[in-house]
Amino acid sequence: NEVASADVKQVRVTVNYPPTITESKSNEAATGRQALLRCEASAVPTPDFEWYRDDTRINSANGLEIKSTGSQSLLMVANVTEEHYGNYTCVAANKLGVTNGEGRPRTLSQRPGCVGSTR
Repeated sequence: NEVASADVKQVRVTVNYPPTITESKSNEAATGRQALLRCEASAVPTPDFEWYRDDTRINSANGLEIKSTGSQSLLMVANVTEEHYGNYTCVAANKLGVTNGEGRPRTLSQRPGCVGSTR
């Protein structure tokens, strides 16, 4: 009996999984300055992102800009005012699931100012 040689084939396997927030950063910013909140998620397929302040969805308008590329989303505030301070939530979603980072909001808070000396 002759034994045939084995056929060898390479197979690429893609494992799909729902998003998990892998990095989120809070930020301090002084009024009148620019601020940046960052959110990164791991997922296959690549997630879509949404940002919320309290329970209100944020869109790019009125000095706010959202840029999402690949696994990262940035919320940029061009000119911080007191109305911008608060808690922001990043939501990442793909066809397998949705996550908001287990309720860990990103906080934009006021940077402590310098205390002037008295003479």
